[in-house]
Amino acid sequence: MENKKIEFAGVRAKLYEQALARYPNAREDDIKIMKKLLNPKTGEHILGFGEGNGFFCNAIAEAVGSTGKYLITDPSQDQLKGLESRVKCPWVEVKVAGAEELNVGARSFDKVWSFGAFHHCPNQTMAMKHIYNSLRYGGKVVICDVFQGSNLAKHFDVQVARYCNTGHEVKFLSDEFARSLCYLAGFEDSKVKIVEFNQKWRFDNEKSLGDFVYKLHAMTKLSGNMKEKIDKTVEGCRDILGYKFVNGLYELNWPMKALVAEK
Repeated sequence: MENKKIEFAGVRAKLYEQALARYPNAREDDIKIMKKLLNPKTGEHILGFGEGNGFFCNAIAEAVGSTGKYLITDPSQDQLKGLESRVKCPWVEVKVAGAEELNVGARSFDKVWSFGAFHHCPNQTMAMKHIYNSLRYGGKVVICDVFQGSNLAKHFDVQVARYCNTGHEVKFLSDEFARSLCYLAGFEDSKVKIVEFNQKWRFDNEKSLGDFVYKLHAMTKLSGNMKEKIDKTVEGCRDILGYKFVNGLYELNWPMKALVAEK
């Protein structure tokens, strides 16, 4: 766990924060898919794990309201420390913890949420068991992540694994293993589904696209000066993920899947 706790620390956490701060509208589709699949409602208790710097915080906190609860967790103190100072809602709690450490009390939450973080879990079986235990009967978990065989998995394995300052040795889910994880945790097969979606990340120009992806993944091991690093990031995105110029914006493909299970 110690290696995982420092993975999004220091330079990587700082660049990640810069990417989201500089391009606040790039990931609007991610918010839309959260609202569609998680569908947070007034008064619900929601647990988010691997939440990083809290990209989804405002949207979920606003949805559950003062009668609800939103617990944000992540193994990185560096990622969460900025969020702690920004959280103004008393019904939002921030806790440093990995998915394998989610001892939050049995049947404490209506929903559990994660986006782009589960592949970092070193013990996915244990993490899913904690998730199941934390859910109330009738509750739901929504895990959006990179899955095996996708162009996004290829992007991480080719680009990020080579050039990220901390590397990227992870475990991407297959459809079959995702369902087995749910079964082993206690979910019924009939209440598990996998949803495929291909949202877009949008930018004003190619330089912004490259700058965002470079910072988000801390690809500091790329050779050359900063302009050359950004150009290489753009080239990698174009060749592996693909992007198009649509309605005045560059739309980068970001294909993911969601594992949705009800207790």
